[in-house]
Amino acid sequence: MKNSYKKVTVLLLLSFFSLCTFAQKVTILDHKDKIRLTPLTNLNSNFRETNLSITPDGKYLYFMSVRGQQSWSNQYMTYKGQRVYDGDIWYTQKINGKWKSPSCLPYGINTNSGEDEPNISPDGKTVTFQSWKSFWELDGGPYYSARMNGNSWGKPFGLGGGITDFFVTTDNRATDGMTMSPDGKTFIVACGVDYDRKMDLYISKKKASGWTFLQKLPVSTSGDERSVFIAADGKTIYFASDGYKGFGGLDIFKAEITADGSLGEIINIGAPFNTAEDDYGFILTQDGKEAYFIRDGDIYFADLTQADDRIKPTVTVTLSGIVKDEDTGKGVPQADILIVDTKTGKTAYKIKAKNTGKFSITLPNEEKRYTVIAASDGYPSDSKELETERTDFEHSYQVNFTLKADGEGPSAYTPPPPPEPPKPQKVYPKGPFNKIKPEIAPRIRVNSKVPSDLASYDIAKSDENPYSFDGYATNHLILLLDASGSMASRDRLPLLKNTLKELLQYMRPEDRISVIVYSGQVAVAAECVSSSKSEDLEKVMNRINAGGGTHGKKGLKKAFDLAKTYYIEGGNNRIIMATDGAFDVEKLNGLAGKMAHHNIFLSVFGFGKPKKEVEDKLEELAIRGNGNYANINSENVEAALLKELKAFKAFK
Repeated sequence: MKNSYKKVTVLLLLSFFSLCTFAQKVTILDHKDKIRLTPLTNLNSNFRETNLSITPDGKYLYFMSVRGQQSWSNQYMTYKGQRVYDGDIWYTQKINGKWKSPSCLPYGINTNSGEDEPNISPDGKTVTFQSWKSFWELDGGPYYSARMNGNSWGKPFGLGGGITDFFVTTDNRATDGMTMSPDGKTFIVACGVDYDRKMDLYISKKKASGWTFLQKLPVSTSGDERSVFIAADGKTIYFASDGYKGFGGLDIFKAEITADGSLGEIINIGAPFNTAEDDYGFILTQDGKEAYFIRDGDIYFADLTQADDRIKPTVTVTLSGIVKDEDTGKGVPQADILIVDTKTGKTAYKIKAKNTGKFSITLPNEEKRYTVIAASDGYPSDSKELETERTDFEHSYQVNFTLKADGEGPSAYTPPPPPEPPKPQKVYPKGPFNKIKPEIAPRIRVNSKVPSDLASYDIAKSDENPYSFDGYATNHLILLLDASGSMASRDRLPLLKNTLKELLQYMRPEDRISVIVYSGQVAVAAECVSSSKSEDLEKVMNRINAGGGTHGKKGLKKAFDLAKTYYIEGGNNRIIMATDGAFDVEKLNGLAGKMAHHNIFLSVFGFGKPKKEVEDKLEELAIRGNGNYANINSENVEAALLKELKAFKAFK
């Protein structure tokens, strides 16, 4: 009797929570018969198609199909009682407004293991997809990316990191829909313990150290969430769910991921998309005018021109700028910015600039004429005209002001005294080289003198784009990597490698990278390679694995020789020694001092939690090498590398 009572109580509670979920406030759109759905018969087959992805311009469409027709196809699965082939990734191109007959991606991306959930990058050159192929746990699966090289696809590589860790360490081995943001830094997937049971949405963010461990999105309910898509704005998601108020079965919903990671209003996109059956797989182009989705395993098209605008991503229009002092060139702090409706003469918005002089505000997405005014004590005000337009895309306007202080009256604005300049590092005269081989290793001449401004770049304090290298000396960065067994953990050598791979995309072609590995022996893995050859450098770093002993002095000698051979006059010739200090550090001090006399700088990255005496020795080595010391972790590794890459301003 007691057990029966408990069971009834549990059922009542479950019913209550289910009702609460469905009762959650949801806006249901009504398009008033303005949308007509068209099945894309030339793309559909007698088998199931699903998991759509489209380039923002609407020219390439990717999807999964179980139609087979390939030499590697296996017919070992069933779907709704029908025997089907394992999944393959297909794509089609729109030419003159019509979709071509679809083609299957080649073997290597598709295999006899079944591939699914394609996501095509905005440029159409990278496809990310799922494959539960053999040994996926060991090569960064079950999600992989492949890049198009010319007219052929390169070898897929696993995303790894927290994505792989999640699928290895949890019971979530069933998925139904994956999406990535256009910038490639947000990954969302629908998954659960079994395909026929409810699923939730999980999100991962790409950091310098790799993908974070998947976390459940707050949009998930006690119901079933599947088939997710991130729009071109990078923040609006569309997903299928039966956990919100709807028409029955899976309905398609829209929500926006806010800056703090929560989700805004939940919108049911309404009929004719949603019915009493399962409707899912909704995607749309960047301009929000074309939509595609899945019904009964077929692909449908919808023209959204006459649809309720709320079905589309919210378009953000931003006005930003800076107010500078004409004499000092510095920002005027706390300047008043007035945005006046030119037609009515009324002030529509009033904001204050930051202490840096910068300001930013979101404006309505509409045609409007404004007068933008900048004012501050001690300065005559200035105004500029701004005309905005209604747009289908994220858009920004920029208005900058340069004010000249009049110096009149007690309220005249007096800029704060400039901060004391950082203490310059000692510059040693360049000495003669004995092993330069110009015929095989030409010197790169970018400046005629060694830069006199040796102030280190501080990413935390800089107001500029931290990833811009404009105005900085050309780099020859020599990575001297301790590949001993003690450096194998994820927060050491792998962390540094992954961060550098991320930064390569921002570096200039004239910036050079060399890689030297020292453990049981010393080896040059890359010799003065342009950062533009990022794929080659990534391959080099991917091959580096920790293991063995430590030969630090031999490694540093090799790095010194390489720095002299490829010396850049006026450039940033810099060795970064990455180590946990598990060797006799003091023996390197003399060599480090010698290098400094040649304007070759040695910085030291320490890893782990070394004893104080070890860390003191590593720091002393960096001081002898006229460089910097940092104890590296996932929070500071990117800033530390940028500091080294931006150590010198270019000489003018």
